[in-house]
This record gives sequence, structure tokens and C-alpha cells, in this order.
Amino acid sequence: MIIKLFFFTLASLFYTLSFGSDLAREQENVDEINALPQYGKLTWLGEGSQRFASLYAETESSTNLGIVILLHDIGSHPDKDPLIYELRRKFPERNWGTLALQLPLRESGATDADYYELLPEATQRIVTAVQHVAKTNTQIVIVGHQLGALMGLHAAGTEIMPELKAIITIGLNVPKNESIYAQTEDLIARIQIPFLDLYSALGSTEVIATARKRRMAARKNLNYRQDKLNYSNSPYWGDHALVMKRSYSWLTRVSKDFPVLVKEKQDN
Repeated sequence: MIIKLFFFTLASLFYTLSFGSDLAREQENVDEINALPQYGKLTWLGEGSQRFASLYAETESSTNLGIVILLHDIGSHPDKDPLIYELRRKFPERNWGTLALQLPLRESGATDADYYELLPEATQRIVTAVQHVAKTNTQIVIVGHQLGALMGLHAAGTEIMPELKAIITIGLNVPKNESIYAQTEDLIARIQIPFLDLYSALGSTEVIATARKRRMAARKNLNYRQDKLNYSNSPYWGDHALVMKRSYSWLTRVSKDFPVLVKEKQDN
């Protein structure tokens, strides 16, 4: 028993050292964020070695429809991914607050496949963010871009989060891989909350080619919708306004039964 425990502990340590986020890169991102004019507030979540940065932006009126948790693409940060940069500013104009998370990072140049072992760590960050937001708001939506979409899907498909009301994935892939964490079709099949699957006619060939697989995996979810965005000369991330329009209009429809929350005024 002692020997088994020793090897289990050793394996866990190896996993942490091998696949844990690159904290030095995360700190560089925080320094970059602090060096620029901020939209919203830099907020630290988690404790100890699990602490991570996020950017919170409240709504521009007293009406608060909920919080959108934004998940950036590979190797980015909460205000660097151009699409997330735009969404975290536009949702608050439409009475949805935003919380953009710093997701776990690998070394510079790492591929999507290199990141799959970080999916459990990303899930823990998302759960922490949901728990933090749920203290004051029980209407929470996840919006993830590419690798961030897979990370959001993993969290929604493996954790029980009653406050999570919907998920929007943008450019979600169904990669061929042997990672037990990155089985997109299995994760999609577990989702029963409203689910918008956005992708572009000019996006990744893999994302386009696997669109039917995603639809088939979600066939038991009556609240699933797939939307192919067609552009004449640019991929979807080249038209942030249209992505925002599609996301917001869909969210407006599915959230029509959400209660409207009115923020209490705070003394300065």
C-alpha cells in the first residue's frame, strides 16, 4: 500500500511538473495588461498556486442580464485574443457583464495537442470563476474561442454547475487525438443546456469538415444550434461585429426566461 501511494504521489508530481501552466508566461501577460489602459478591472481568482488573473467588466446600466465568461484561444490572454477583446467590451453595452479568464499556458510555440493535458487545469479555473460569479449572479454563460471553446466544453461536460445556463463555442474542432480529455464528441453529447456552435465558412478546414460530427453528437440536445457564418473575404474573426450580433441575438432568445437582476448601488 505504501509503495502504491508513493508511486501515485510521484505520478501526480510528474503530472504537475510536466503539464502545469507556465506561470512565468502568465505573469508576463499580467505585466502586459497592467502596462496598457484597462477596460474593466483586473481580478485575481483562486488561492495559492491555483491563483490566476481575470478581467471583469460590469454592465453600463443598472440592468444586469447575467455574466459571460470569456475563454481565449491558444497561448493568449484575457485582452489579447482579438475576438475576446471585442466581445468583452460589447456584451456590457448590452447588459451582460463579462469575466475574461487567463487560461493555462504552455511554452511559446506549443500546439493545440500540447495543451490537451491542461484541460483539467482549465476546467478548475472555469469552475472557480463560476463559483466566484455565482455569489452575486446565477445567470452565467460560457463563450469560448477555438481552444478556449474546447476548454469551456470540457468544463461544461465534466462538472456540475447549476448556474451555467448556456455555452457558445466559436471555431470548435473535433481533433483526432488519443487524449482522454479532448474527446469533443463525447463532451458535446453530455451537454443539455442551450448550446450555440458557431463556425466560419472560411475558417479551419478541420472545423468545417467536422461540423456534421458535432451536430450528430448533439442530436439529443433540443437546445443545440449550429450556425455557419459565411463571409466573402475573411474568416469569422475578421468580422467581430457579426459574431457579436449572432451570439447576442441567440442568447437573447434562449435567455428570455432568465430573471433580470438589478445591481445595488454601492457607496463610493
